[in-house]
Amino acid sequence: MATLTRSITVDAPVYEVFAFASDVGKLWVWDEIALASVDSKPDVVGTTARMFTHFLGFHMEGTVEYTEVEPDKSITAVVHFFAGSPTWKFTFEPTDAGTTVTATGEWHVGVPVVGKSLEGMMVKEHQEGLEAMLANLKTQVEAKAAA
Repeated sequence: MATLTRSITVDAPVYEVFAFASDVGKLWVWDEIALASVDSKPDVVGTTARMFTHFLGFHMEGTVEYTEVEPDKSITAVVHFFAGSPTWKFTFEPTDAGTTVTATGEWHVGVPVVGKSLEGMMVKEHQEGLEAMLANLKTQVEAKAAA
């Protein structure tokens, strides 16, 4: 298993940051990924969206689904894509500066011999996207809080 973890502090209360992240269409902003068919659920668990991208000229589709939610504390999402099904956990911690959001992605590629190498590649491929996703969350939530 390989993991990728990044954190960011947002100058806003936990409930505002969590509310933003609960909306899959707002949180999952990622370069070269388009979302469609967003299906939001009232209790957030079961919220899904279709994901579309291109890789080496090939059209690829997948889904993101919120599988576990602890209000104002955490959201667990599973992404189902051609290259794997990472699990993402977002945690929300109140701090003096607002809310610290920590995102951790985990990949397990059960392919003998090359699985570990593929997991490492997946982590590297997702670093910039995760950092941009968290930066977007910070920008959007802080702009709303300032308005």
